[in-house]
Amino acid sequence: MKKILCPTDFSASSDKALAYAVYIAQHANAHLSLVHVLHLPIADTSDTALVAGELLSEQTRDAGEKLRAKCLFLEQQFGANQAGHFTCDYILKEALLTDTAAHLTKTEGYDLIVMGTTGRSSALEELLIGSNTEAVIEEVHCPVLSVPATASEPNIERIVYATDYSEEDSRALEEVVGVGSLFGADIHVVHVVKDEASEGKAKPQQFWNELQSTYADVPLYFQEITSKHRDEGLKRYYESIDGSLLAILRKEKGFLQELFSQSLAEQLTYQAEMPLLVLHSKNNL
Repeated sequence: MKKILCPTDFSASSDKALAYAVYIAQHANAHLSLVHVLHLPIADTSDTALVAGELLSEQTRDAGEKLRAKCLFLEQQFGANQAGHFTCDYILKEALLTDTAAHLTKTEGYDLIVMGTTGRSSALEELLIGSNTEAVIEEVHCPVLSVPATASEPNIERIVYATDYSEEDSRALEEVVGVGSLFGADIHVVHVVKDEASEGKAKPQQFWNELQSTYADVPLYFQEITSKHRDEGLKRYYESIDGSLLAILRKEKGFLQELFSQSLAEQLTYQAEMPLLVLHSKNNL
């Protein structure tokens, strides 16, 4: 992991995401870019165009000052841009965040986007809706870590990856193991069945054997759990091990819209404290 992009609107939610971005950049010795976008509606008259132009200039100056202040803080507090430490800069654009994120990850080689979310309650849908997170995840091809404003301070010790035994899990797990290796984190691979009789024992045993063979030196754990509701089963497991981060694989376009009624997370009801790492299927790249 070499380059991290962290969108900010200077809110408490984006500040918490920045804390996670800094934490990861420190461990990966990566480059961190803060990005802020400005977007004004199209003016329909010359008068409104003049007002809009003046407003944009004022917002640009204000945002630039705030971005410079944040980079200075990272230099003073965390040693950014000093020998042996991670580096940082900022990007200020008049554009849509989705377009900016997609362009930068495609042309500038950013490996990870870390951005804040504004969860209102315990539902993952509410965690994502009302922010730009869903739109960004839909448009970019790199992993996106969404961090709720209520998340605990970054300390990644246990990562939970939810598997359905698909062929794409192997590549996704490589990414998860790569992230975990930055922090020496345990990787918990979890599969939820609705009842013990619904699936045989051969497939999970074969899956676990392959994991052990592939990741012999990784602190890896595998657990198949039974729950009538997958979301509740995963939530209980995550809480039981005091998880630090949940990783899921986005397998197709429109995944987030379908997430709440299909596949892994039929009706995910996670508490808003849970950072969520969304990985992308190679079929979408």
